[in-house]
Amino acid sequence: MAPFNRGFAPTQLPDDRHHVHTSTMVADQIALHEALGGGTDAVLIAHDWGAVGAWGAVGKEPGRWRRCVILNIPLFAIFGENIVTYDQIKKSFYFWYFQMQRVCEEVIAADDFAFIDRIWGDWSPGYDAAEDLPKVKECIRDPAHFQAALGYYWGQFDPSRFGSPEWVAEQAAAWGADITQPTLYLHGTQDGCHGMTQEQVDRVPRHCGAGSQSELIEGVGHFLMVERPTDINKRILGFLERAA
Repeated sequence: MAPFNRGFAPTQLPDDRHHVHTSTMVADQIALHEALGGGTDAVLIAHDWGAVGAWGAVGKEPGRWRRCVILNIPLFAIFGENIVTYDQIKKSFYFWYFQMQRVCEEVIAADDFAFIDRIWGDWSPGYDAAEDLPKVKECIRDPAHFQAALGYYWGQFDPSRFGSPEWVAEQAAAWGADITQPTLYLHGTQDGCHGMTQEQVDRVPRHCGAGSQSELIEGVGHFLMVERPTDINKRILGFLERAA
């Protein structure tokens, strides 16, 4: 099962499309497992916003999943280390730009969402996303769904609170717990969205269950699963087979 995130077409619009909070993403993953009748043998594979939700969902209700594979966004403890650094602030400029709600929608949507083309190019440098980008744009082409997508950033990174002690406590409560499942964490050396050092990648398994592994993969960016699908799937399947 590979669901669309809340609010991205063709999913229904949330009641409040201006404020999709971390805790909502966590609750959605738990609810999806419940709705699908998932058992304790379920495997959770997640990337980016999905990764944020996965860290929280497995931390809150670990009995729902047997194994996890998480890509490109580390647990909150390491994420929090990075967002205060100069290099990551440059990468995360869009956190702040998206708060300019009266102007950002028009700029991002201009020229058939050329902004999205450019930021994908920054995040996965050298990858030809001509096949992927039209599908991404269709998820947000309707203005209401576009606002729902931006609502993830409006819900998390209100500049009056972002980085404050109360914000840290709130985020830690949603997705800051260690998890007990054996977990495979993968990250690309060319990730232009969220940078990770080898030392940080090596530390991720310390926050996960016995048998966890992590790898910093040379030469791939943020969307490593579409850049090298055969290679990434082989790593995932190998991990799941070893952990069976």
